[in-house]
Amino acid sequence: MTDTSTNDGGLADAVAIKNYLGPYEAWNFGLGKAYAFPAYRGDDVRFLSALAEHPEPQRPHSLLDSVASDGHGMWLPTVWGKEDDVALRFWPIVVENRSDDGIAPDSLALNLTEAMPSDPIGEARFRMAFPVEEEAMHRHARRMTADPDWKPDTGVGTGDGPKRTINVLGVIDDGIPFAHRNFRAADGKRTRLEFCWLQSAHKKEGQDHPSVLFGREFTRETIEQLIAKHPEDEDALYAEAGASDQQFGSGAAINRLATHGSNVMDVAAGSNPDKGHAPPEETRLIAVQLPNTYGWDTSSFGKDMYMLSAVHYILERAERIAEGYGVKDIRVTINISYGFSAGRHDGEGELEAAMDEIVAKRRQLGRPTAIVIPSGNTFQDRLHGEITSGHLGSGSFEFSWKTQPNDLSSNYLEIWFPDQLDPGDFDIEVKGPFGKISAEMALKPDPSYQHGDPRNFKSIQLDPPHQGDAIGQISLDNHRKSGRWRVLIALAPSEPHDPALPAAPAGEWKIVLSRGDVAPRDHEPIYLWVQRDIDLEPFLTGSRQSYLHDEDYRLVSEKGAEEESDQPDSNVKRFGSLNGMATGATTLVVAGSRPVIGSRFERGELMASTFSSAGKTASGPAVGGVDCTARADRSNIVPGIVGAGTRSGSYSSVQGTSVAAPLVARRLSEAFARCSDQEIKNAEKDNYLPIVQSIALSDQSVEGRARLGEFLVI
Repeated sequence: MTDTSTNDGGLADAVAIKNYLGPYEAWNFGLGKAYAFPAYRGDDVRFLSALAEHPEPQRPHSLLDSVASDGHGMWLPTVWGKEDDVALRFWPIVVENRSDDGIAPDSLALNLTEAMPSDPIGEARFRMAFPVEEEAMHRHARRMTADPDWKPDTGVGTGDGPKRTINVLGVIDDGIPFAHRNFRAADGKRTRLEFCWLQSAHKKEGQDHPSVLFGREFTRETIEQLIAKHPEDEDALYAEAGASDQQFGSGAAINRLATHGSNVMDVAAGSNPDKGHAPPEETRLIAVQLPNTYGWDTSSFGKDMYMLSAVHYILERAERIAEGYGVKDIRVTINISYGFSAGRHDGEGELEAAMDEIVAKRRQLGRPTAIVIPSGNTFQDRLHGEITSGHLGSGSFEFSWKTQPNDLSSNYLEIWFPDQLDPGDFDIEVKGPFGKISAEMALKPDPSYQHGDPRNFKSIQLDPPHQGDAIGQISLDNHRKSGRWRVLIALAPSEPHDPALPAAPAGEWKIVLSRGDVAPRDHEPIYLWVQRDIDLEPFLTGSRQSYLHDEDYRLVSEKGAEEESDQPDSNVKRFGSLNGMATGATTLVVAGSRPVIGSRFERGELMASTFSSAGKTASGPAVGGVDCTARADRSNIVPGIVGAGTRSGSYSSVQGTSVAAPLVARRLSEAFARCSDQEIKNAEKDNYLPIVQSIALSDQSVEGRARLGEFLVI
């Protein structure tokens, strides 16, 4: 077996910090910092954001009491649970960077340790996210943000229609057109949007006691004032609101004619006055617009704090709506049409565990809470694979990972061992294209890391004449000390933004996993996931997707169509490609579908959209599953779903499971408005799907259920 020494050019020293940081942090703030997105590379980043995980649940007041009240350098954004004194293990935090030398592992350790000392709250784990821009941060905010200046709409519930239960529908997305007419009441003047938080908007000067820690918040009254002031010019309206602000040089999505968020929110909550639709005023809306930088990184790193703080915000503001309208145990639906491809896929990733925790806590208080998430769009992208014990029958297994030329972003491959399979008798070798690069590491933790998860690191270096230039990193960690071991391979871009930086050559990388004599011979599959790395068109990051390659993987069926079944001899798999955010216990997962030619979609005569990700069809470690499906394409030749653009009267078409999920969220909010408390309580164990009006699907095959679930929501 390979020697366990790291021999990594000092990488171990760079990440040997007291407060645990994971392998993505080690790459983005250490060896790979020069390749990171612009927000990380600068030396003037002042406010860092993170998802903190504590060994024991902490209450928000005690969490803040554990640090000095003056100059503590740590803040909590708007959080749910203050009134009920709810204790949670996961909290979103913002930390001040007090170093003058930018962000590096050593300064990061000092900032985190000073901001959140281990006594008396215990040693925390941190999942770093994109920084908060200084122009958006209310640095002098008190330890708890101020209450918003809000009061209920006296016009709600005064009509002649049937009385329904007031509930809340929250949408977390980008480019939210909060002044759009489709989100107004029937009179066209009153908005149904009670609260809107623009996380990346520059702060409004002169606010001594802001209601949000960063960005800007708009209540229903302020939105209506903006609409009255700019009745014919929504460009001016969004400019005055700060929605058009850039963040770290990235343009605002709302300045485009259409956004992902405009379509998603319209599907979830829009009411088109041109079609005579009566807006459901009993469903009160809350929206959170994610930062402009959210679209830079599609590989899961950088999202967690913003996403979790958005969930907290919606739940906290929902309690205010409940009090204002006199509703006991208000029912809340949240749509999150985002995701990533890698991760544990067993519900125990940091963000999934954090969302499960807060939803479970609220349900325990008797308050119905649902989160709707799409299944993902990577079914055909070759981002998932597996290594079975049979593959390792000869003692080792080699597979291919292809990276593309002209790629300006880093690439990541995760290898996840099944629960309780100790990789201590395994080795991994990474061989670059053309046989010019090779790095190997024994999969044993380095005992010098005495804090955090057991882990190890190894750099991938160029061969002579550039020997010593690190263009990648191999890491091992026992993720969250849970018994699930992960190997992460990070590679530098094939075309760095700075031509002087060494590049990871594009082409076919060979990964060899070897098993020693002591390792068990029979075990569940070892899973492979490549992180999504697409170039979202509004942000132009220059990313190009890497993928797994296997000669036995068939792209096209015998009939010339896209193949939609897995080949038994291929280690690259379509089934199991589920969104890495969609495997939690409390989330409702929605696949995308389209009509079959000449059939009736409304009768359940449909097929999965070719991109719609799926659960697994074979036994092995859990990767979650699909609960139901909704339309994501109009037909096999007309893609996408039509929804609102960013300006009133405009339209857009968006394709993906992202537009199937908000339809289910809409139907669930309608069910929350009409169903009794007992009906809702009975449906809680199934994440409320039984109360949503749906059609049972006739295809109950293993593959059919893995792709579409059991029900169609229309």
